[in-house]
Amino acid sequence: MTASGTGGLVGDLLDRASEAHGERPALVHGDERLTYAALRERVDGVAGALAARGLGPGDPIAIVLPNVPAFAVAFFAVARLGGIVVPLNTQFKEAELDFAFRDSGVRAVITDARREAPCGSVVAGWDASVQLFTADALDALAIGGPPAPLPAQDRRGDDDMVFQYSSGSTGRPKRVPRTHRQLCAEADSIVATAGLTPDEVIFATIPLFHTYGMGCCLLAAVRSGAALVLFEDPHPFVLTREHALSIIERERVTVFPAVPFTFRLLAEAPGAAEVGSVRLWFSAANALPRSTFDAFGTRFGAAVRQLYGCTEAGAVTINVDEDPWGTAASVGRPMRDVEVVVLGPEGETLEPGRIGEIAIRSPAMTRGYAGMEALNRQAFSGGFFLSGDRGRLDEEGRLFITGRTKLLIDVKGDKVDPIEVEDVLAVHPKVREVVVVGVRSGVEGEELVKAVVVPEGPCQERELVRYCRERLADYKVPQTVEFLDEIRKSPAGKVLRKYLVE
Repeated sequence: MTASGTGGLVGDLLDRASEAHGERPALVHGDERLTYAALRERVDGVAGALAARGLGPGDPIAIVLPNVPAFAVAFFAVARLGGIVVPLNTQFKEAELDFAFRDSGVRAVITDARREAPCGSVVAGWDASVQLFTADALDALAIGGPPAPLPAQDRRGDDDMVFQYSSGSTGRPKRVPRTHRQLCAEADSIVATAGLTPDEVIFATIPLFHTYGMGCCLLAAVRSGAALVLFEDPHPFVLTREHALSIIERERVTVFPAVPFTFRLLAEAPGAAEVGSVRLWFSAANALPRSTFDAFGTRFGAAVRQLYGCTEAGAVTINVDEDPWGTAASVGRPMRDVEVVVLGPEGETLEPGRIGEIAIRSPAMTRGYAGMEALNRQAFSGGFFLSGDRGRLDEEGRLFITGRTKLLIDVKGDKVDPIEVEDVLAVHPKVREVVVVGVRSGVEGEELVKAVVVPEGPCQERELVRYCRERLADYKVPQTVEFLDEIRKSPAGKVLRKYLVE
């Protein structure tokens, strides 16, 4: 075991937390509470159960679970085993699961009873054998006897620990491998920059499969020895927001990471709640509208600070300024050990105040997308990741996001790649041509997915929406379809998207 999380293994984080804070709460989920010692015991048992079934170092294992204790147990069990976690969105449909399973080469899937059938259906016809476990069944195997010995392994910090998937402009999510060392570096950076201590209570309403939830909730909690509260039933949040406020009050939550959509709904929630225990409210995934910031501040007397990150590098900046009200538009300064520069059109570093592409260099950053060497040459240069986001730095080093160079659509905190939706619709027999864009929803900072279609004969909106819903996670499905006789293009043949968003 190493002395620092940055140089060690992800499993070391849990070992140290268990040794230092064994009887303190690690996970809270409704009435279920696990101490760090109990969490480590369950992790060892599940790791042994997986090893007894032939799984070992280097094996990709998908986790398709919501925010429940079993997610954390499975995550650290795979780390202990020396396997690779493939955390996937529980909203994925079979086609999306099939792509991720095949692309990552999963050897096993850990899910729950609700998702067992679709996961099983995906792997049933494969030539290669993929083992399917429900979390409850795996737990039962783990406690049925003494833990099985783990296979001999020479694990290193530079071994892959997770395969995550990032939206982009390629039509399919890109696999982002990150190592033990990179995840530990991110955890160290978050804890140091945000000043997290074992006395924190972190409330996770964001999914743990997402980079934001994994880094700022799961890993940050275990690295600091804090308690992590998992929201039992976050969907739809508009119906559960009062319960969320009651949990903040009951558990004396101190850190609340969320997305702008959540903060808007909390600001509009009926009823009363005592939330003075929270010292850090922070928002990420898309820009926090000023109207939401103001409404939340008026309702609770607290400032929501912004955080900026990405799948490729984890958490990058956070606003921990002494004056969060005066710096509300900023996403803060770089985390500890993270470097951020703004580049001009020729790759030159721009001086403060000038807008350009945001480039990131971090010990938490991936080395590149799996199997995409041509793209890597474009996106990774000189040790920096070219984020595709546009912004500027001020004289004090604060970062301000001004836009994107990539065509992503923000849907209540989820990122939608329009090319992926276009690829699905393009093969429909009644679609001759299609372009997908993000349009204003009527709520500041939130977009809707709109499909613009040139039909091949008679076609109705509902049949295209149904077609998408069968193949895409619900948040990717177009909320509206516009039919045109022709999609306007430039003389060079480029689609003029600006005319489609009105």
